[in-house]
Amino acid sequence: MDIKGDRRGLRILAHGFSNEDELLADLQRTLERHHQFFGRSALVVEVSGMPFSEHLLGGIAGHFSAFPALQLAGVVHDGQSPSPKPVPAAPPEGALIVRMTLRSGQVVEHAADIVVAGDVNPGARVIAGGDVFVLGRLRGLVMAGQPDRENAAVYALRFEPSQIRIGSVWAIPPGESAPRAEMARVENGQVVVTPWTNLPEPGDHRSGAD
Repeated sequence: MDIKGDRRGLRILAHGFSNEDELLADLQRTLERHHQFFGRSALVVEVSGMPFSEHLLGGIAGHFSAFPALQLAGVVHDGQSPSPKPVPAAPPEGALIVRMTLRSGQVVEHAADIVVAGDVNPGARVIAGGDVFVLGRLRGLVMAGQPDRENAAVYALRFEPSQIRIGSVWAIPPGESAPRAEMARVENGQVVVTPWTNLPEPGDHRSGAD
């Protein structure tokens, strides 16, 4: 796993791995070996050769959470810049990956999970039947678990949504956010925001779904 610095900042190049667990193990070793050198840096992890998944995204965020001085600034797939158009929807049982920043007035809706590899700006809306993952700054409106699945969740590297709905539960979070990845779930009928340290294996949080 290589480290590269340029005008865009520091990047960890996770290229050439055959499986997710191998990549995550090497990322952990890289962070342990170099975290003092990085200091209080924001880093982007650039993944090539494998698709995004809940396990991979959660593992990357979980490893960074062990080093509070480091900030996971984003995860880039295949080293490509965000495309000008959303990727077409996957089949209903699969996640929709949107490789772009969503701007005011744009709406993304999908029957399963949605992964936004970019920011969600104020005035944009993300509506998912499953979970929502924002690999950037979330400042728009997000609706997860629609219409009535309160066991869904919302994850973001910077969590500043204008409004959030999980299942049928609405919330308007405070405007400020912590300088860390955070997640939101429904607990006791309320939306609760906590640090995003790791994710369950795919399907674990849906074990109680019909």
